[in-house]
Parts: sequence; C-alpha cells; structure tokens
Amino acid sequence: MKLTSAMLADAAQVQSGKLFVLGGGFDTISVRSLPATHRNLCIAMVAEVGPEDRQRELELNITLVDEDGQSQGVDAVGMLRVGSPPNLPPGSPMVVPIVSPFPKITFPEAKGYVFVVTLDEQELARIRFRVVLVQQ
Repeated sequence: MKLTSAMLADAAQVQSGKLFVLGGGFDTISVRSLPATHRNLCIAMVAEVGPEDRQRELELNITLVDEDGQSQGVDAVGMLRVGSPPNLPPGSPMVVPIVSPFPKITFPEAKGYVFVVTLDEQELARIRFRVVLVQQ
C-alpha cells in the first residue's frame, strides 16, 4: 500500500467509496492565544492498495509530533482490510479513501508539527503544518 495523497482538512468523510473534503489542503493554523485547542482536524488520505495487501489486516498508525520530534500524545491506530472487487482486473491496484478525525487537539506552542502516518511500522507520509500566534 502507498499513499497517493494526504492532507489536513477541517472535515472529511468517505461515502460510496469517494472522499469528500471540506476546508482541506492547508498548512497553517492561526491562533489568538496559547495553549490553543483546535475544534476538529481531519487527516484525509487516498491509498493505492495492490493485490498483495488485499484480504489481510493492515495496521495504520497516525502520530502527532512537534518539530523537535516530541510526541504530542495524539495517536490513532486503525485496522484496514481491503477486499477484492469482482470487476477489478487481476493484479491491478485499487484506490481507497481513508479519513481519520482528531477532535479537540491542544497545541501548547506556536511552532511546527507533523502527523506521521505509518503502515506496519513503515512510514507512508508526513503531513507538516505550523501553528502561528496572530495579533488580536
């Protein structure tokens, strides 16, 4: 499995095999004071799953770390199992949308952060962003 895209979004969902994203693709969160709690962040991803990864359990992990590599105590672990649709040509990969919501994350400092996405302990993506303090 490999990720063909991964982004931050205000909201995202998967319906009928399609990814719906609201307010996606940003890299800066502006706050008026610190610590700041963001109401809702979503990770919206599109994975390409080959035949070797179908019909088995795939453990997907997402961890938030700061620019110094320190864990922020925000993690998600999910098991993904992709079937084989009957109309897919043998040996062909398939596209799978994935969403992971993170409600009420508190950012203690204005600095860089990154969500690290791994599959079976292999890094698939780093979604970088920063939190900036703005004047009131």
